[in-house]
Amino acid sequence: MNMNSNFDKKNPFVVPDGYFEDFAAKMASMTQISMPSIPWYRKTKSWIAVAALLSGVLIGAKLLMPTEINTQIAAMKPTVEESYILNQIDESNLVSCSNSAEELANLDE
Repeated sequence: MNMNSNFDKKNPFVVPDGYFEDFAAKMASMTQISMPSIPWYRKTKSWIAVAALLSGVLIGAKLLMPTEINTQIAAMKPTVEESYILNQIDESNLVSCSNSAEELANLDE
């Protein structure tokens, strides 16, 4: 038995008379909704956030930098033993040692 034979082949849906005559005008009027004006500060909110973030990073780095430099300078100060050795060395010996080191470097080339 064929199931399609039980149903009528006629389309039960009907389009109202004159529906498509002014359809385009109705759709155009419905889609022409004016958008509200967005204030400038809402448009630039993300740029303001990026600028604030970068400012915070730069200020934080600036505040931390002197501490790191002072730490490095303190680490560079000679210890008591190094100060003693440096005081015992004659400066003329240092100059002659550096000259002889340069002469040795020139001989290697």
